[in-house]
Amino acid sequence: MKRDKVQDFYFHKAKRESFSARSVYKLQNIQEKYKLLSAGNKVLDLGASPGSWCEYVCDILKKKGCLVALDIKPLSHFAHEKIKNSGVDFQFLHQSVFDPLPAGLPIFDSIISDMAPSTSGNRMVDCQNSLELISGAFEIASQHLKEGGHLIVKIFQSQETVDASKTWGKSFKSSKLYRPPAFQKD
Repeated sequence: MKRDKVQDFYFHKAKRESFSARSVYKLQNIQEKYKLLSAGNKVLDLGASPGSWCEYVCDILKKKGCLVALDIKPLSHFAHEKIKNSGVDFQFLHQSVFDPLPAGLPIFDSIISDMAPSTSGNRMVDCQNSLELISGAFEIASQHLKEGGHLIVKIFQSQETVDASKTWGKSFKSSKLYRPPAFQKD
């Protein structure tokens, strides 16, 4: 089941503010509430396409940090140009979250992920596929996130994903489930 493009308040706001996608406001909501990203950070964006989270992170890093983006799909041309013009040290990895990261990457201050599986319309299947992606993100974080670093992931909420987040949360000083105001409702 293919979902129609949501053209709501956040869609139009993203267009007005020159972001590649409405999803940028989920990260902005999280940043405004928790202040997890800072200028000079090293950030890994998992599932980065089309690139709006990368665009937002570039504004925060202010040419001082580095950003590595990973996805099986390319960034939009618009996002790629905006990131290039930001002056942030940037690298794009065209690969799956389940593939090993290349050698030589830094230890990251924050790993962010707006990854979502291709949805089937079956909530149980979609939640299970989301859980697999989050498992990949957690595995990357266990190897590439600095102690005291931040992991931000999107989950399709089910009892299994909530239980898994509680288990993974034990690896961090603090763990929270948060539904940002920009969350897209079904």
